Amino acid sequence: MIVIALSAIALFAALMSPLYLRNDALAARIDGFENSLRRWGPVAAGIVSLAVVWYVWDAVVPIPKVHDENSYLLQADLFAHGQWTAPSPPIPDFFEQPHVQVVPAVASKYPPGHALLLSLGALVGFPPLVPLILTGLAAALLFRLATRVLNPWTALLTWIIWLTAPIVLRFQPSYFSELTTTVLVLGGWWSLLEWRASRRRRWLLLLALLVGWGAITRPLTMLAFAIPIGVVVVRDVVQRRLWRDFGLAFAIGVAVLCVLPLWNARTTGDWKLSPIELYRRDYLPFDKVGFTPDTSPPRRAVSPVLKTTYDYFLSARKEQRIGNLPHIIADRFVNLAVTLFQGSRLVLVPFLIAGLFFMTAPLRFALVSAAVLFIVHLPYAHWAPWTIYYLEATPVVAALTALGIWRTLRRVASNEQLIPLGAVSVALVLAVFAVPSIERWRRDHRTRSALDRAFSAELKKLPPRSIVFMRYSPRIAQHMAVVFNYRDLAKVPVWVVHDLGARNEELRRLAPDRQSFDFEEDQLVRRMPR
Repeated sequence: MIVIALSAIALFAALMSPLYLRNDALAARIDGFENSLRRWGPVAAGIVSLAVVWYVWDAVVPIPKVHDENSYLLQADLFAHGQWTAPSPPIPDFFEQPHVQVVPAVASKYPPGHALLLSLGALVGFPPLVPLILTGLAAALLFRLATRVLNPWTALLTWIIWLTAPIVLRFQPSYFSELTTTVLVLGGWWSLLEWRASRRRRWLLLLALLVGWGAITRPLTMLAFAIPIGVVVVRDVVQRRLWRDFGLAFAIGVAVLCVLPLWNARTTGDWKLSPIELYRRDYLPFDKVGFTPDTSPPRRAVSPVLKTTYDYFLSARKEQRIGNLPHIIADRFVNLAVTLFQGSRLVLVPFLIAGLFFMTAPLRFALVSAAVLFIVHLPYAHWAPWTIYYLEATPVVAALTALGIWRTLRRVASNEQLIPLGAVSVALVLAVFAVPSIERWRRDHRTRSALDRAFSAELKKLPPRSIVFMRYSPRIAQHMAVVFNYRDLAKVPVWVVHDLGARNEELRRLAPDRQSFDFEEDQLVRRMPR
């Protein structure tokens, strides 16, 4: 109640201030602030967003909490040391890791675009460097784009709404590749606007580079955003006969895409076979786009962690039927809406709806792109609450909501000078109301990492050359994956491997200089504070 009262007072004071200031003095102050927003707003938004995300992440050097993050960081470490892969470990069955291929060599299953960027952090020994930079870039680009297609005041609202969205506070503090594609999409839109405004070739070439990099990062996601971009670019090229510019841009895009066959050859030994396809065949044959599950059995035996992941994907795939499409659409849409507008943010929904009636052409283009992103993921089976696949669409929703607020202020304000003051007041109110949410998501990240941190502390108590045979509990096997692969396994002080029962002796014989220990996951769980 105190927060609500303070927010109401702030809004009331802002709206009443013109009664106590001469109009010319107020106009001068508003103009000065608007110029400051145009000049420094993107920088401030980037710095504040970086700080907020780092704070929510709840660690100076945050650890990865999800299998995908570990896979990306492994590949980043390989790239940082000039390697595409690491040698396959001795008896690979002991080292099976979700989203990592262990034969014919160790590498992430994912395309290399995101890991190549993360390698900068691995190179300096600070893994969160790139995710934090990407967060700052995303915020700055969003602010500049919203300023360009709307105005600085709406840009301020857009940024606040985006940064404080639950989906952003949940997934932005992470090592997920969606952080990279968000920046690539926003940068691509900026490049497209610049090219259409000036027709300078460099902007079209930059657009091709960004789209190409997105294709070697998250191909399906970038396809969704490339389709509307391609329609606009091809139409303009044909109308203005910019064939040379288009040819150069096409060449740059193809050059970036040529990384993929090279990546395939280096990781699987076959330029036509990608690591993600090899991983599917080995562990998850049915994990592919479509509405008919592949009933082929996995070629490799699966560990307890992989078995839990296997069961999850199989369950989702069985539900992925054409007849279930209306239910799939509704379920995903509802879950996405919840991650954008839950709790006190429900009051923003009417403004989002209002924003749909006042869209500018660039916003309509962005909304179509977001809709295509949702559509292209429909044939892909996934857990509906796992909304990270749509993280790149969050800026569009934020901009539409901010536009709805701005247009509402224009309708209710008694004069033009009240509108910017009202926008700033609303931004302050949103920021104040976001504080409890920021703290809640910080606790959430702390909770998610607690088990892994506790296990890491246990490992530090062991002798420097050890093997830990990990026996998983079926209860939480999917969530605690502590069996990892490394760039140089021989230099790792403690190997954590799967407990394969009678086969454990095989690994002991291959590493006679390492002491072995048995560990049950439930032992750690029981020690955790309740």
